[in-house]
Amino acid sequence: MTPRPKRPDLRAQRAGEIVQAAAEVFAEKGYQRARVIDVARRAGIGKGTIYEYFRNKQELFLAVFDWYVEGVLEASLAAIAPSDAPPRTLRRLVEEMLAATAEVLHLYPLTLEFWAAAAGSELGERLNQEFRDLYRRYGDALAEVIRAGVASGDFHPAVDPLATARVLAGALDGLFLQAWLDPDFDAPAAGRAFLDVLLGGLAAPAGVPPGSD
Repeated sequence: MTPRPKRPDLRAQRAGEIVQAAAEVFAEKGYQRARVIDVARRAGIGKGTIYEYFRNKQELFLAVFDWYVEGVLEASLAAIAPSDAPPRTLRRLVEEMLAATAEVLHLYPLTLEFWAAAAGSELGERLNQEFRDLYRRYGDALAEVIRAGVASGDFHPAVDPLATARVLAGALDGLFLQAWLDPDFDAPAAGRAFLDVLLGGLAAPAGVPPGSD
């Protein structure tokens, strides 16, 4: 007997559609001004349907945060290939982050909404922890690749992997803030140019053995 194909999870699909509609509404109107009815209209459903999936606007906002972060972060972390040389892995990791963020640049105001909520609302404690986890995950991934490069002799032994990773993550944040403020600014191109310089600076001089000081 031929196995019956699995039916798509329609509930999960509808929840995803609601979250994406909410992301657009929150980006355009801001969290405070956005209404659940605005999200329902954008999603093409009734307001009551929203409450079948999310208890309130706050829960929906947190779902948008998770969707936005995972969409960018997971795309870049998936680029890590253990078999690749560390410089190539680092390049792919950063370039995937640049591409994923550029794809949702029109939703960049969400980032500002998330920061505002983290700083001064009842969501603060939850979002602060989420932000810490986010930066830790991405920073640790970058640091691990740099650490592997030091061990393999591709990167200079004096490099501090964690400090370099944190500065790199901060630089990427700043690029897209500038891109949102200035539509003529090409963040991916600037990021790739910066990465070329960074990889050149990280490279170990010829003749320096791995792990030496």
